[in-house]
Amino acid sequence: MVYSGPTLTHPSSGGTALHEREVIRALLLEQRPELGRQLVVGPSGALVIPLPAGRSIEIGRMRRRGSTHWVVVAPSADGAVLLEPANLGAVARAALGALEEVEAQR
Repeated sequence: MVYSGPTLTHPSSGGTALHEREVIRALLLEQRPELGRQLVVGPSGALVIPLPAGRSIEIGRMRRRGSTHWVVVAPSADGAVLLEPANLGAVARAALGALEEVEAQR
């Protein structure tokens, strides 16, 4: 079967991707409760932290070499950087670290 829809709703995910996304959301809000007013779910199912000037930090799932894992895409001077943390806690920390970098540049 070829599947081209959002990774979060892929039949083989067994619903765990949605649960994992909510775990990541909870970890983010535990450290930065004010993100509750900003954090949104994008069209692909990724968590999005909107930033000034139309930029954002996105936390989503990506397929690579036959497996799917969580990644963080954050703005950088060259456009964007892809971070591939090892576990859900590291995903949240990477997103918060990227947010702190953006805030420090303001």
